[in-house]
Amino acid sequence: MSYTDNLKGALDAAIRDTGVVLRKGSADIAVYTRQRAAHLLTIEGQAGFQEAVIAERDAVLTFAGLSAVRGADAADAHIVGLIHGALAVGIGGA
Repeated sequence: MSYTDNLKGALDAAIRDTGVVLRKGSADIAVYTRQRAAHLLTIEGQAGFQEAVIAERDAVLTFAGLSAVRGADAADAHIVGLIHGALAVGIGGA
């Protein structure tokens, strides 16, 4: 299975388990996350890299229609963590 397929499956499960409603479908979110992870790969190791990962995570969440605010409820936090982890894995596996 590909990175995108794995992430789509994880997103589908998280959406089903949490009941979160997103503006975009899991397939679109997975593709966009993969694109942003590919971008992060080009700047890995540079100053401010960790901040860039957070900014990309927030961009993916905005694309998905989910707020990245610190006060997110538990369901939102699950999706936030999934996207953040997917970006980190995408960097290593790109």
